[in-house]
Amino acid sequence: MTENYIPVEPQEAAEKKDQHPPMLPKEDFIAQRKAERDALFKTIDDATQEIASDPAKFTAYLDLQGRMDRYTVNNALLLYKQMPNATQLKDFAGWSDAGVRVRKGEKTIKILEPEEFTREDNSTGTRFKVKKVLDVSQTNGPRRPAPTVNRDPRRLVAVMLDTAPVPVESTDEMPHPNMGAFYDNEKQKLFVKRDIGDSVALCQCVAQELGFAQLAIDGKAYNRREMGHQATCIGYMLCRRFGVDVTPFAVNRLPETWKGMQPREIRGELTTMRSAYRDVVSRVSDELYRQKQERTREPER
Repeated sequence: MTENYIPVEPQEAAEKKDQHPPMLPKEDFIAQRKAERDALFKTIDDATQEIASDPAKFTAYLDLQGRMDRYTVNNALLLYKQMPNATQLKDFAGWSDAGVRVRKGEKTIKILEPEEFTREDNSTGTRFKVKKVLDVSQTNGPRRPAPTVNRDPRRLVAVMLDTAPVPVESTDEMPHPNMGAFYDNEKQKLFVKRDIGDSVALCQCVAQELGFAQLAIDGKAYNRREMGHQATCIGYMLCRRFGVDVTPFAVNRLPETWKGMQPREIRGELTTMRSAYRDVVSRVSDELYRQKQERTREPER
C-alpha cells in the first residue's frame, strides 16, 4: 500500500513555513506540484505584461536581468515579482554548505529548474520543477560589493574592444557626428572613432554597438532599426553592470510592436536580448577576472 505514496521533500530548516505534509497520496502529490508550476507560469505571464506596459517596471527588470545574467528570462521575471533586488541565490543546502545561515522567518523564492525525464517510449524529455531558493540578503553571509559608480571606464572600453566578437578598426568618420562607435554589418566590423575625449561616452557607444554586433552574429537577418531597442538594452545592462553612467540609454521607449504581442512572444524577444547580453558580458567579465588574477601574481617590487 505504501507504494502509492511519495515522500515529500525533507524540511531544510526549522524556519521553513511552506513545507508539505510528511506524506501525500501519489495523485495528490502530482496535482499539487502541477498547481505550483501552473501558478508560477501565470506569474511569469503577468510579469511579462507588467514590464511590457510600464517603462519604469521594464527598467527595473533590466537592472535585475543585467545582474542575474545566468538566469533565464522566465526566472528573472519570477525574481522580479518576488525579490527584485536579488544578487546571489542558493537553496537551503547550498547556503548551509557554504557555512552561511538563513535568517529565521525568511520566505523562500520560487524559480523553475529544468529536469530530464524518461517517457513511456524510453525517449528523454525536459520538464520544469519548482526550486526554492533564498537570496544572500536573507542570510548572514557577506554581500557582494556594488560596482563603483561613474568610474573612469577606459580600462573597461579596452577590454570590451579586445573581447569584441568582430574585428575592431579606428576611423575618423562616423555615420553620425555624435557617435563614438558604429557596428557595420556589411563589413562585419566595429568602427571606433579616433581621439574621442569623453571616455564615458565612448564606453556607452561601444557597449551599445557590441549589442548590435552580437545580435547580428546570433540572428538570421540583420535589421538595425528593428534591433535598436534590444541593442540599447544590452548597452544599458552592460554599463549598469560595471558602474558606468546609463543616463543616455532610452530603455524607457518600449517597442510599439509589443502592444500586439502575446506574453510568450515578448519573452522570445527578451530571450534573444538576454542571450546576446550574456555572450558579451561573459567575455568581458572573464577577461577582467583574468587581468585581476594576473596582477595578483605579479611579484612585489
